[in-house]
Amino acid sequence: MTCAPAAATFRLLDDVVGWDEAGWDGVVGFADPAGVRLALAGPSPEGPTREQLLPWFPGPRLAPGCRAGAWYLLAGDRLLYRDACSAGWRPLWRCDPGLLREPVAVASRGHRVAVADSGQVLVWRNEGDRLVAVIDVPGAELVALAPHGRVLVSREGRTGLSWYGPDGRPCGGVETGVRGRIIGLRTGPGRAIWLLTEHHGILRIHRGGPDGRFAEATLAELAAALPPSTLVAAGEDGFCLREQGPDGEVTSCYDWCGEPRPEPPPGPGPYVPEGEFTTEPIDSGISRCRWHRVRVSADVPPGTAVSVAVVVSEDGKYADTDWQTAPPGVTDLLIDQPPGRYLTARVRLSGDTLATPALRRVRLDFPRATSADLLPAAFRQDPAADDFTERFLSLFDATLDEIDKVIERYPALLDPAGVPDAALPWLAGLLGLSFEAGWDAATRRELIARAPELYRRRGTPWALSEAIRIVFGAAPVIDELADDRHWAQVRAIAGPTGARGLGSVRLFGRSASRFRLGGSGLGAAPLRAFGDPDTDPLAEHAHRFRVLLPGGTADEKALRRLVRRQAPAHTSGTVRIGGTGFVVGARSAVGVDTAFAPLPPPVLGSVRLNHDGVLRPGPRGARHGVDVGVVSAVGVHTRVS
Repeated sequence: MTCAPAAATFRLLDDVVGWDEAGWDGVVGFADPAGVRLALAGPSPEGPTREQLLPWFPGPRLAPGCRAGAWYLLAGDRLLYRDACSAGWRPLWRCDPGLLREPVAVASRGHRVAVADSGQVLVWRNEGDRLVAVIDVPGAELVALAPHGRVLVSREGRTGLSWYGPDGRPCGGVETGVRGRIIGLRTGPGRAIWLLTEHHGILRIHRGGPDGRFAEATLAELAAALPPSTLVAAGEDGFCLREQGPDGEVTSCYDWCGEPRPEPPPGPGPYVPEGEFTTEPIDSGISRCRWHRVRVSADVPPGTAVSVAVVVSEDGKYADTDWQTAPPGVTDLLIDQPPGRYLTARVRLSGDTLATPALRRVRLDFPRATSADLLPAAFRQDPAADDFTERFLSLFDATLDEIDKVIERYPALLDPAGVPDAALPWLAGLLGLSFEAGWDAATRRELIARAPELYRRRGTPWALSEAIRIVFGAAPVIDELADDRHWAQVRAIAGPTGARGLGSVRLFGRSASRFRLGGSGLGAAPLRAFGDPDTDPLAEHAHRFRVLLPGGTADEKALRRLVRRQAPAHTSGTVRIGGTGFVVGARSAVGVDTAFAPLPPPVLGSVRLNHDGVLRPGPRGARHGVDVGVVSAVGVHTRVS
């Protein structure tokens, strides 16, 4: 029992605190967080069973192909092939070359096929069209194909594995160190090797690598690493495949010669029909304690049941007739037993052998406490009436207790880390957030969690930068263009004697904002027909900002939408996502029709252009000159410095 500073009022039975099991039969899972369940029939009560492993280890005579619905089958001395387009099995070679004598195992990976036959391993490419290797391996029992054309072979009576190259040359071996016989061999991603072993009738899964370090693995780990096949049943008479057809799933059954056979009638399921366990006497620490309630938390599929029985005693001793048994299906039981310090519980699980209930937790409440304790003493003078009142009011207490649980758990509904993914849009609606379709669940949860802080600082560069970082996973650079305004400009001029000096200083120069007669150079200022030109130096970049992100980190349209929603209403933002940048030498040639030379200072009448100004000719070509106002551009140039 757990220790607490206050007196205990309940006791839990689960995998964390312990089940206090004194004896059990037909049940397993006392240390499993999934709960106590019925045992599997056979020598391995906790599994896995051979039927559960068939999708990943179909047996040495069967191997799934690379295409959907493709399979290879060893039928005597023939290798048969079946795909989704064929109605049945056919020989892999139309004209049997007689290569196979006594084949024992087949494997496939991609378009390669390997067969272990009479101390040799034969490897074909292009699904049997070309024989590429014949490897001498005495006692070869299982074969598996690995990436890069390598072949992995296990030998009869040995726990070591042998590697061979695409051309059949030996590449070393691996000593697995597993116990028992290797009956299944697979290779997986990350150069992983999966083994299925049998030792005294118990099946075990092992995962290892080329370094020879193997460890036991679970069926869940195997299923996460390798995709399952469509094999659903296999026995001495044949096997069955369950595949997706045009009208739904279709089950096809064959014998070991590839001939169709009817689907066998369903046999007994993998589980035992019933099981039970009994606890040790559980000490309440209270003499003549009035035990109150038993609550069972379990998953009960159709066809299964969970039944609980309790007995209370002062010294831990009881008779078989003292048990109080709840009807099957009752998961909340009021204890109707004489007072006693110890309670013993017995739990029985039953099923139809196809499914099993899972008992996750049992809670025992003590001492008895009901709302009858709040009644005046006059209502509790008669012992018989007092017992009835307690049991009657306990019905309402149980209902109120469930309501209290809902109220206690209500804050969890507002926790973005605890709600399901489907509830995130509802939770975001309470905060006024809207999600885009491309955002994953982790991004949505972080946005909801950071929403209060983002709202408090909304409209600031920090809030905009943080929102972009959460959504796109990259820290942006935010430039406020008001900081880039030219408040003063100092120009260098040449004196009469050739000496250089400082020219005039222009504060809030008008020529840099818009074109003015007599004050702006040709091609140096934009033409605008709105607003007051005197306020251009102040308003040119006011309330404007630019968001810069590295290339490949975000979609530009999505970034624009996010910036538009997060920016203050009086501002205008632009977005720029970097690319490869300016690359010299990628598609340019220096010296071929290219000249780097200063441009002569052009003069147009009495108006002098800038020192690097260029007049671009119109659409009729350079010989026809410049058409002002048609397509020509003044001051358009490229400068490399």
